[in-house]
Formats: sequence, C-alpha cells, structure tokens
Amino acid sequence: MDEELLHIANDIYADAIAQLTLHLRFMDIALNRFIFVPDTADIRCDGRYFHYSPVAVIHAFRNDPHTIPRGYLHVILHSVFEHIWFAKQRRMSLWDLACDIAVEQVILGLDLDLLSLPRDDERKRIIASLQEQLDDFTAQRLYHLLEDTDPDRVRLMSELFRYDHHESWYELRDVTGSAETLYGEETGEDTDGAGNNRFDNASHDTGERSESDGTDEDAVTEQVRSTEEDWRKISERLEAELERYREVHGIHTEPLIQSLKKLHREKADYAKFLHRFTETGEKMQISDEDFDPIFYTYGLDVYGNLPLIEPLESRETRSVRELVIAIDTSGSVQGDTVQAFLQKTYDLFRQRDSFFSRFNIHILQCDMEIRDIAVITSYRQFETYIRTVEIKGLSGTDFRPVFTYIEEQIRKGAFRRFGGLLYFTDGDGVYPSSPPPWKTAFLFPENTRRITVPPWAVRYTLEGDEFDAYTARKRTD
Repeated sequence: MDEELLHIANDIYADAIAQLTLHLRFMDIALNRFIFVPDTADIRCDGRYFHYSPVAVIHAFRNDPHTIPRGYLHVILHSVFEHIWFAKQRRMSLWDLACDIAVEQVILGLDLDLLSLPRDDERKRIIASLQEQLDDFTAQRLYHLLEDTDPDRVRLMSELFRYDHHESWYELRDVTGSAETLYGEETGEDTDGAGNNRFDNASHDTGERSESDGTDEDAVTEQVRSTEEDWRKISERLEAELERYREVHGIHTEPLIQSLKKLHREKADYAKFLHRFTETGEKMQISDEDFDPIFYTYGLDVYGNLPLIEPLESRETRSVRELVIAIDTSGSVQGDTVQAFLQKTYDLFRQRDSFFSRFNIHILQCDMEIRDIAVITSYRQFETYIRTVEIKGLSGTDFRPVFTYIEEQIRKGAFRRFGGLLYFTDGDGVYPSSPPPWKTAFLFPENTRRITVPPWAVRYTLEGDEFDAYTARKRTD
C-alpha cells in the first residue's frame, strides 16, 4: 500500500475527528475509540477495528469533504447504540437498513453544516414517513416495520442510507470463529489504554499476521465481550454527558438523548430485577477498595521487600451461585422467544460479572412434565446451550414438576445455597398450592395476556427495545 496515500487518508480522518469533537464535545471518547486499519475493501467496523480503503477515502473527500465526518459519525453511532451486538438472529438486509436509518435520523437532527449531504431532504422525507408509523423510533422497532415493507422499497432505501458495510457484525454472532475472521489486521497490542494512537495499525503491512494473532477461542470471546462492555459504558456515559450539554445544544441533541434513554431504560430495569437472585460471597479478585497503598509502600521503603500489608486476593460481592431457569415449552411459547430470553438474561449477568467462579445453574424445559435438563457450570456451556437449544415439549403447562425437581435436588445436596427460580412462561398453567421456601419469579414476554400469579411469586414482564432486539425471527438472506 502506498505510504503517501496512507498518510493523506489518515490526515483526512484526523481532521474529520477534530471537527466532530469541536462541535460535539460530549462525544470525544467515542470519536477516538477505534483502531484504524488500512484495507483494500470498503469501510467496515466491528466496534474495535475501523477498516478503510485510503484510496476510497481520498476519492470521497475530493467529491464531497462532508462525506468523511458524516460517515465516520454514522459508524460511531452504530457502536453507541450497540447495533453490532444486537445483530443476533437478525435478517441481515433488514437489520442493516434499520440501523442505518436510526443513526441517520440522529445525525440529521444535529443540524450541522459539517454533516450535510446532497440527498438529505430525501432522507428526511422517508424518516418523517416512518416516524408516523412508530411510537419509538429505534432500530429494533424499525426492523419489525421493515419486515412488512416491499423488498424493492427496502433495496432503494438501503442505497440511500448505507455508508459502511456490516458483514463483521454477523461474524461476531459466532465468536468461535478465528481471530482473522473477527478482527482482520490485529496486532495483539493492548489497545484499551488512553494513550494509544488510533492510527497505530495504519500501516501497509496487510499480508502477514503477527504471532500474537494465534489467540485461542476463549481469548477471542473475551475480547469481543470486552469491546461490547466498553461501548456499553461509553453509551451510558454519553447519555449522562448529554444532559449537561442539553441547554447548549437545545433540540438538536434530543433525538440522540431519546434514543439513548430507550436503549438503557429497560436494560437497567431487568438488570436490577435479576440482582435479587444473587447472593453475597467472596470472589478471587484483587480488592482495590480494601487495599491501603500507604502501608504497602511504607513497608517496602523501610524493610526492603517486606510490605506491611498485601493486597487482598478476594473481595466481597453479590453474584449468582445456584439458580434454576425453567422454560415453559408449551405450544404458546416459541423457540426464538425462548432463545431470546436466555441470551438476554445471560448477557446481563455476564456483563456485570455476576457469576461466582463456581456456579451451578440448571436449565429445565417443561410443559406438563420436565422434558429436558441441562446443568450449566461454565460460561462456555451456557453460551453453547443458548446457541444450540432445541425446544422439547409443546403440550399444556403444569408448573408443579419444576418445584418438585428443585425440592429433590436440595434434598440430594445438589443445591446447597439455592438462589431461586426464574420461570419463563406465558402464565397459563397449574401453580403449586403452597409457597416454596425460595425466591420465585414468573417472567412473561411482552404483550402476553395478563395472568395473576400466586401472591408468593413475583411477576415480571420483559418489554422494551432491548428484548425486541433479541426476539427477531431467525432468518437469513
């Protein structure tokens, strides 16, 4: 790759980022998060690595300089709204378009000359038409609306709203793939530090891979999750920052504020609810809060290599140790919805590091009786189960066998510190006549008929944009 072209393209992006930061100070962390990787293909980004063609960038800049900051902000907002990680179980063409329209609506709302493009009036007309049909203008809601849209119209809108290519999003759905499939030109360096230059990877050495790219599957999985967690934190921080800048920017940031609020609202509610099923205990982890560096360094200074206090190797925390997740597999609860519930629940526990190093989770499929039992003791087992689960049952519903099973497991010693029962169901079935001695919650999909649960149980309805993101039909182009 021509070194001069590479430097020119990098300068173009550096100038675009500087201009965006000047006008959108609240987005400074997000705007400087990507690692830039030169490529010969079109622009694509997996939330960590931003692949671009220097030649294409220079060409686009010559045609219209606004294309670069506009497109870069477009890609940034995909990560801010977590579109990359909501791509699970999505039909690619519809999810791509829904996400592109969602971020373009926010960009057009900012009303910055720096971001204006020739066909913006046409984009605004389409967005206004779609807004008339939706209460919440999010990618998840748009996706379901587009499912009933004429394919030719979908294709025409895609050409109008597309900037980057999203193939890497769908490769991330299966993190068991190779590091090359996931990340392309990866250097293996620690790129999370604040002092890293975002163009460090921008070299023309695209034919060979470093030795550190031979990462194993667990390391790749952890890196994907780390990137997702980083953007979750950036997204939450951005919402807080926007509240401070609200008076300065007025109505122009309102679409961005509302989109972030809808993204975070339901996620926080369900995470808070799941916290009830954790217990207090110690985890093997350095506790910075309980460590006093003064005594540590004083001992080293006075006595050589003898610190007066060592950092604690464990800390007290609330996490999941033993839990039963029961899935109602009667005819009214469909497979995609079940998989969505499991994925959502697991992701929230996993993101907040809410599992002890040793945990014991039993996942039961049941209708009139228990049809399948899976004992989960590791992250890998949980992820594999979600990905490969096959629904068994599909007759009527009787909740009592699950309660009997738990009683037997406690009696046998399989559960020693049982945390409770999460029962995912539509609510129609036979309930136990007496309350159990453990916490019990019946979890309902959105829009199910209102069912009265026993007074000793908790009822919780899974609703909002985030659950929609998981409950998409499993279709591919």
